[in-house]
Amino acid sequence: MSQIAGSPVIDFNSNEKIGYVSDVAAMLRDMYPRVSGLIVRKKMALTVFYVPWKNVRKIMADKAIMIEYDPASAAVPSENEIKLKETFWDKQVVDVSGSKVVRVNDLHFLREGPNFWLVHMDIGFKGLLRRLGWLRQAERIFRWLFSFELKERLISWKYIQPISSAGAGESLLLKVPQTKLSELHPADLAEILVDLGTDERVGILKSLDTASAARAFKELPLKVRIQAAESFSNAQMSGIINEMPVDEAVDLIGNFSRKRANALFLLMPQERATQMKKLLSYSERSAGSVMNTEYISVKSSSSVNVVWDRIRSEIKKKESIYYIYVLDENDALVGVVTLRQLLTAPHEKLVSEVMRKRVSKVRVDTDIKDAAQLFLKYDFTVIPVVDKQNKLLGTITMKDAFESVYPVIREEVEEATS
Repeated sequence: MSQIAGSPVIDFNSNEKIGYVSDVAAMLRDMYPRVSGLIVRKKMALTVFYVPWKNVRKIMADKAIMIEYDPASAAVPSENEIKLKETFWDKQVVDVSGSKVVRVNDLHFLREGPNFWLVHMDIGFKGLLRRLGWLRQAERIFRWLFSFELKERLISWKYIQPISSAGAGESLLLKVPQTKLSELHPADLAEILVDLGTDERVGILKSLDTASAARAFKELPLKVRIQAAESFSNAQMSGIINEMPVDEAVDLIGNFSRKRANALFLLMPQERATQMKKLLSYSERSAGSVMNTEYISVKSSSSVNVVWDRIRSEIKKKESIYYIYVLDENDALVGVVTLRQLLTAPHEKLVSEVMRKRVSKVRVDTDIKDAAQLFLKYDFTVIPVVDKQNKLLGTITMKDAFESVYPVIREEVEEATS
């Protein structure tokens, strides 16, 4: 494209310069887009006109394009044609293999007789140099100084799909089908999303299944989460919130208006809505405000084998399974057992025989600063939260505790990733 765009357009019969190539049009009906016309900017004017590809007689790359030109027969592009330069140059491509966003620097065509087909997106440094007109000089310098050959970085058209519902000039492109995005690690996907504009970010999130969207939401900075959530309907958002860890969901819904929060609660399972309302009722400075209610607990009279069955059934639902909390018949917290202990314990033994009875814990109304000090003192990663009757209500993590005590830490992390 860089060798065609901007080239002089000359009348084949009169040899008169008519204008310059402004863009190239192509049809999208085939596996690869077939070039179907030129968009020509008139000489000494801002107006453009369309030339069907059948009128092109000769292409001299980097020099000129010869066409048969009849001002009286004005042609127009069809609905199935797109402007390639306008649509793809400088647009973003999600490079899933590298988990990052890259830019389209140039387009590569395949010539087959009189036909041109768009076959590659050029995302490499070499493509950028070619477009700037510096490629020959740069290649000589690299060979002379470093004995290094610049290589092409190309993406085949067959892997490219528009994903934005915006206009062609705003389209985001994917290196792979959208379904492959859900296979990325949520942190990698979040890193990609942060690099994108709001419309493109929402476009990707909406293309994911609900579970994948929830995992991506969880990893996004809170400000970005709130911004993205504004573009989702209440029905869509309730599905995502249902899939998120409850403490992360509470963080998000706590930043919505009361009207929207109540509307979302009506769309959720009653048990989940009640749970979230209770967490939102705790003081922002208390341990209860940041606790997660998704944990694994067993009765002290259970066998180790029963614990393993519980872990297998809950592993996909719980955020952390390293600690299993042990309760008595009144649901009071009496001990804790770790995965390490379970791995070495005979399956027929009772949990009460292998558990640790001394459990560091905090009350639900404990100031979050005091909870953070426990993490520093004992080097824990998770601490259980109980009520006045010592009944287990949830757990808090070191990350949640310190982000609450030192909000500046969270802000700095989010600014670094935004």
